[in-house]
Amino acid sequence: MIKQNTNRRVPEWTLAFLRENSNLCSTSILGELRRLSHTQRNTIVRQALRVLGDKNLKRSETLRNGAVRLIVALLPKTFPTIERFLADFSSPLWYEVQFTIFCSLDRDDLSKSDQRRVLTLIEHYLMNVKSGAGHAAWKAGDLLGDEWNTPETVRILERVLIAAKYVPGRKSAIHGLEHAIEKAKASERDRLFALIEQAASKDPSAKIRQRASSTLRGVGCHNLPYRPLPSEATGQRPTTAFSLP
Repeated sequence: MIKQNTNRRVPEWTLAFLRENSNLCSTSILGELRRLSHTQRNTIVRQALRVLGDKNLKRSETLRNGAVRLIVALLPKTFPTIERFLADFSSPLWYEVQFTIFCSLDRDDLSKSDQRRVLTLIEHYLMNVKSGAGHAAWKAGDLLGDEWNTPETVRILERVLIAAKYVPGRKSAIHGLEHAIEKAKASERDRLFALIEQAASKDPSAKIRQRASSTLRGVGCHNLPYRPLPSEATGQRPTTAFSLP
């Protein structure tokens, strides 16, 4: 029998449940939830939200991860909650939450329509994320370019590289496109390399120009084939004009 400590603000048995499930996939978490009564399941969800709303509890990585993975496992019912979490950039801990969200998403757990809704949320996130804290933006790009890779996710990465408001989003897009290039056919690789070449010469941020140039030179975890910059081939000085103001 599950014991509940009623003297605590958050019942101890719910904290134990979140800790024990902090590394499980959604399917396994749902299996554990089915072993509980309806009342216990509702209690678990309430307490997971309470953990993520409490700064002290949220600092615990195992509690935080268990709470986030539970919320992700309950998609599509929890879409409004996920959307709210992905829009909160108020503290570094929220970026940790966002990182875990992106780590927990498995497209096989979702219907086609729910997958599209997830992709819409990720694109909006990358278009607006202001910081690379917690490697959350990096993981979002990684997810699109690798684990969820499809022509649709590659198009999202292309749009983000061109139009994201801040450096972390565009930098994430380059990382995702590196994955996409590895998986693409030769003709598609040339097109994606051309997009990165544009960023390397025209992005308004020196950080992005440097990051894109490194990709073209085969520097980084993917060791892509060396691609000379247009300025290296022509001897012209690179410009800094790009689509963003």
